[in-house]
Order: sequence, then structure tokens, then C-alpha cells
Amino acid sequence: MNPSSRGGDSSEFNLFPYKVIRHNSWHALFLNMTIREVWEALDEMYEAIFNSDDQNINRRWLSVCKLPSENDLRNQIEKEYSVEYLKDRWGCAFGGRKLAKARKFLRYMMFFMLFGSDMACPKKIFRNEKVGKFFDRFPVAPDRQWTFEVCFGAGEPLNRRQSP
Repeated sequence: MNPSSRGGDSSEFNLFPYKVIRHNSWHALFLNMTIREVWEALDEMYEAIFNSDDQNINRRWLSVCKLPSENDLRNQIEKEYSVEYLKDRWGCAFGGRKLAKARKFLRYMMFFMLFGSDMACPKKIFRNEKVGKFFDRFPVAPDRQWTFEVCFGAGEPLNRRQSP
């Protein structure tokens, strides 16, 4: 999922039905990182937050964010936060403090990237005959292909009609 501040659209494949407090916790941790950037740095971020001997740390993982200016980005990266605050935001964003729970939740978010609003009604898509028809109807962008590979393993493209 790509934040609107980074060109993300409002299509059903880029929206996740997040409660406001959890969504705010996500942004407190990750600003405008994409889901892919969060996934790829998850272990590093977890280690920094949960295995730190320091009382306060900065969010150096934000270096991938796109902000209006380099100065804004540098200020965000250098600002120190209490480790306890970041642990609380993590628990709220992911529904728990364990790394495995965060991975599971990210995969759940990725299912919305794959199936859009149909994810809210799995009976619509989790029948073999319907999954093929679904992917024939909707072009698969590279981010959705990556998401499929994370969730199900690498393999063939999802459909023959790749989006431009």
C-alpha cells in the first residue's frame, strides 16, 4: 500500500480498513513508508524498538520516506522517542507486540492489496474458480505481484494482462 503523500491512489487495492487509532499508530512509527518498505525493514525496526538498552531512540528506518524537504526528513529521523512510546505504538498498530503478530498483520494488509474490497468477503474469492476470474478482471501491478509472492511464494505471474 502506498500512502497518498507518495502517489498512492484511492483504489480498493490501496486502501485498508484501519481503525483511526491504529492508523495513527502506524504513521507514528512509519510516517509514509510503503507496506513493502515496512515489510523489508520489519526485523530491523523490531530489533531497534524491542531489544534496545536505550530509553530513547530515533527512527532511522524513516530514511526511505519522502517528505517535502530533506530538512523535514532529517528532523523526523533525528527526533528521539521513548522506547516505551514506540512499543505502545507498535502494539496498537499491529494488535500486539510480537514480531510474528506484526508479520501476520502485514500479510493480512497485503491481502487487501491483492483482492481489494472483496477481501472483506472471502467467500467471493477463496474458491478456486473465482480466484482465476478475479485476476482475469483486474490487472496486476508489480506491487500486487510482489504481495502475492510474499503471501503465497514466488511463481508465475498472476495473470497474463500485466498493467503498464
